[in-house]
Amino acid sequence: MSNTLLLLDLEDRYFLSHRRALALAARDAGYRVVVCVRIGGKYMERIRAEGFECLALENENRRKISLFREWLDLLKLIRAYRKHKPHIAHHLGVRNLLHGTLAARLAKTPFVVNSFLGQGSLFSEKSLKFRCLKKIVLSMLRYLHRRKNTRVIVQNDSDKEMVLQNVLPDESRLSVVRGSGVNVLSFLPAPEPPGTPLAVLASRMLDEKGVYEFVEAAVLLKEEGIRIRMVLVGSPDPKNPSSIPESTLSRWHREARIEWWGYREDMAEVWRSSHIAVLPTYYKEGLPRSLLEAAACARPLVATDVPGCRDILKDRVNGLSVVPRDAKSLADAIGKLAQNSNLRRRMGEAGRRIVEQEFSDKIVTEKILELYERMGGAEVKPGKNQAQLT
Repeated sequence: MSNTLLLLDLEDRYFLSHRRALALAARDAGYRVVVCVRIGGKYMERIRAEGFECLALENENRRKISLFREWLDLLKLIRAYRKHKPHIAHHLGVRNLLHGTLAARLAKTPFVVNSFLGQGSLFSEKSLKFRCLKKIVLSMLRYLHRRKNTRVIVQNDSDKEMVLQNVLPDESRLSVVRGSGVNVLSFLPAPEPPGTPLAVLASRMLDEKGVYEFVEAAVLLKEEGIRIRMVLVGSPDPKNPSSIPESTLSRWHREARIEWWGYREDMAEVWRSSHIAVLPTYYKEGLPRSLLEAAACARPLVATDVPGCRDILKDRVNGLSVVPRDAKSLADAIGKLAQNSNLRRRMGEAGRRIVEQEFSDKIVTEKILELYERMGGAEVKPGKNQAQLT
């Protein structure tokens, strides 16, 4: 029996930051791991250097989606599945699981695992276009999950409810695995740096991540005379219609409303140099990695009370929960933490404990490997890389 596992993810850099631990643990458990990404770039060689076979459907993040290109991507996937003959194909994200499950069916892949990574704008937007698209996508999902060889992973209870209402008839093929895990040996607590408190929003620079509310909150805090530095970390996503233009981000930086640091790979260092982690998102997240990493570094959280965020943020325990789309609520919470170092320390310590007990990458990868094994995969044998995840 083949023990090939194919992981289908969005892009190469996202794979390295979010799936590397899973791929290493699967390899040490006896799987031949093939990594397939939609968008490949300068990180492809780093993935190959880890010992994985790696391929990309595209080498460019295109803004517009066309039916012709979607069809070409599907054909590429079918060829890849037929070439590599995976025993298990694991698809991450709604778009990937739509294409991947269909390709796996046509290529006669024995087992399929589909991970929902939050419901995103498809389920949050209320326009007629998105409502129609949502109905089409849900119909396709129901059809693709009729076969018994498919399993579904969700990251929070809201996604679990959505899947049971719209995709699966019962819980027998559904697993809840909270997040993609955090390496608690890389993201370590550190004393707060001296100086003006630093509040960081780390994400793609999208409207629905609450970036505009973050900037407005920065203005409000400045008007109130509260000493605080407000920093955006991340890059625009040209393919997403709600992406904030680089020109806008640069203008905010020039006008000293906020600081924009762009994309950073060294997020552990970013969190150690910060005092507060912020995510004022207003759509349904999976389980935001930025909050998990910040909590692992013992930083208090300020985030909206939406699915995903509320799975890691325990209000007044390891952070403060705020109202979505409300810059005043956001400013009040950030200001409260900015002026109270003891509160920050106490909440940061609580957040670290929560991550160690519930969200380490060892916990997450073991759950997923157990799922693979139940589906008929390789016997799980923890290896050196899996041991290093503790």
